[in-house]
Amino acid sequence: MKNMRYLAAAGLVLCSLAASGQTAEAAPFELLYTGGFDTDEALNPASAASPTPFSSSTSFAVRALFDTSSPNLAPALGGPFAGFRAYSPLSAEITIAGTTYSIQTAAENALTGVAVAIFDANSFMPGRYAVGLIADPMGDGAGFVGDFRSASPPFSASSLVPTAFQDFVGVGHSAGPCSSGAPPACPKIVTPWVLRDAGNILYNLTFADYSADYLTLTPEGTRLGPLNTAQLLAVPEPSSLGLVLLGLLGLGWARTRPLTQV
Repeated sequence: MKNMRYLAAAGLVLCSLAASGQTAEAAPFELLYTGGFDTDEALNPASAASPTPFSSSTSFAVRALFDTSSPNLAPALGGPFAGFRAYSPLSAEITIAGTTYSIQTAAENALTGVAVAIFDANSFMPGRYAVGLIADPMGDGAGFVGDFRSASPPFSASSLVPTAFQDFVGVGHSAGPCSSGAPPACPKIVTPWVLRDAGNILYNLTFADYSADYLTLTPEGTRLGPLNTAQLLAVPEPSSLGLVLLGLLGLGWARTRPLTQV
């Protein structure tokens, strides 16, 4: 009986240590983002001669795993961009019209692969938060960044925490880096994202250049498009998961042992 109590107590301690360690560090994260494409954007097999636009507004959902211990790919401009971080995801996928595709990451291709872009309240739009996926952060490449008035809880780019982005304001889509001038108002070099389906077939996802203010209503009183949502979730590290599982196994073993055993 005494051994059982020790084992149960050890299980609780291991679970507690794993949970507290994850809260303190919280380096691995998962970005969940939902948004929509318009009819000037396109998804086509890479072999297609030219893009064929979506026939109607089309929703999408993104999942991207990243780790803040990886190099920050954001331009080191200082000043208003001190609150900007861009991390190459460990993996990224996008679901469009019921089909899920893997997205080429910045680690696979520095110019066409995506990075998780995060802006805190001290970045380019003071007081607001933003998040999305963009290629070539140094060149402000193809992708999207959603703009939000708040985050719960608030965070700084140098110390991320699990958070829900709230009060969506608008979203910017970009077809690629500037061919001249400076973003966002510049002619673009159209650079599609590279996607891959479950059958290993390559696709090009081509973005348009626009920004949408979802707090501004059309003359008919409707919003301009689908509301974007975003959240960052903490992902347990393998070592933490191991501690949790070990603790739970210990507790389960203790519960199943006959009370007459010592």
